[in-house]
Formats: sequence, C-alpha cells, structure tokens
Amino acid sequence: MRKFILITTVFLLTQTTAFSQYMNYQFYEDFLFTYVSEDGYVDYDAIYENQTDLRKVIDRFESLETYPNWSKNQELSHWINIYNVYSIKLIVDNFPINSIKDISQSFDLRFIPVKNQYVSLNYIEKEILSKTLDERAHFAINCASISCPNINRVPFYADTIENQLEVAAKNFINNTTKNDISRKEVKLSKVFDWFASDFLKNNASIIDYINKYADTRIKDNAQIEYLEYNWSLNSQVKFVNKEFLASN
Repeated sequence: MRKFILITTVFLLTQTTAFSQYMNYQFYEDFLFTYVSEDGYVDYDAIYENQTDLRKVIDRFESLETYPNWSKNQELSHWINIYNVYSIKLIVDNFPINSIKDISQSFDLRFIPVKNQYVSLNYIEKEILSKTLDERAHFAINCASISCPNINRVPFYADTIENQLEVAAKNFINNTTKNDISRKEVKLSKVFDWFASDFLKNNASIIDYINKYADTRIKDNAQIEYLEYNWSLNSQVKFVNKEFLASN
C-alpha cells in the first residue's frame, strides 16, 4: 500500500510539474490575430487606441512563472514571445514615432520585468536566447522595424517551435524585402553580418548556411554585399499608405 501511495505521489508530482511548465499562449494569439496582419505588420495605431488589450496581455505574461529546468524549446518559445510582445509595448509606450531608433537607448532600455530585475531587449537576445545556441532565433524576434523578421501571428510553442523556426528561417531568407539572392551575387540582411559567429558555428560560410534554406542555389564564390537596414516602423498603416522611411 505504501509503495502504491509513493508511486502515485511521484506520478502526480511529475504530472503537476509538466503541466505547470506548459505555457498556454492563447491569450497572446488572440491579441496577435487582432492587431497583426497576415504579412506580419503591426497595427500600432489600433493598439494605441485600445491599450487595455495590450495591458491585459502584458499582465498575463508577467504572471507566468519560468523554471530553471526548462528544455531548450521551452526557453526559446517563451523568450521569443516575450521579446516580440515587449517590442510592441515599447513602441506603443512612445507612440506616435516613425522608428524604434527614435527612442533613446531603445534596445538597452531596461523595462522588461524578469523575476527581481528589469532587463532590456538586448539582454533577452544576447544573454538568454543566444545561450540556447539556436541561430534561428534571429529569424523569429521582431524589433519593430521593416528590415526585421516579420512578426508571427501565431505564438511560438515548445512542442511546435522546431518547425516554426525552420519556417521562419526559410521565410526570412527568401523574403525579397530582407535579402536579394541570385546564383552569383547576394545582398544580405545585416543580421547575417551582426551575428555572423552564430551562423558560422556549424557552417563553413554564410553562403553555406543560406543555401540550406534559399530557393535559389548560391555559388560558393558568390559576392556578398550587406544591405542597409531599414529601421522604419513595421506599421500596418504605414505599409498600406507606403509611408516608410528610407533605409539608414
């Protein structure tokens, strides 16, 4: 009888721990479907007019508990979602603006509560996500700018993130607003320059990495040029009205 009770107790504890570590981001998905277009542009104007909706999402994220024994996929999914929703919050808190660069120290601003401290977007990218050693995270986080990866309307989940990151990598690399790829010449996003060491961990060259996902096969000796980064706000309204700033 004691053995049965012990086994039952261990089983229930295990199930409770597993359940407590499963994050249901449906509340965030509802928000994204309301305020993000199918092509990944954000309706900041509407969010600004309905800030209660954003506040509810932020409150829910702040109530979620993280765990030190999370798997890589749990870490990745949660912190990518955190990065993306707080990049939206940063814009809305300073709206109206034309670019995230209009905000002083935008990427180093400590405004995101994590346990007993406040951290920045850069901290999440470089100190949390980078430690997962998955370079595809760079294709999933959205820094509220045209040249950034488009924001996903579906949150990242631990049990689907492998496929989600593969899709994100393929979409970003083949998106002609981010990269211009041909067999003999490639003009690449500066993401590949800024984070070159991440992409070269398991690849002989940047071209080798891109060829894993590119629809056009690039020659090994192709010339590489890095495009100017367009920091204009990834605003749905500006996209529709073609009011983007020039690259800078």
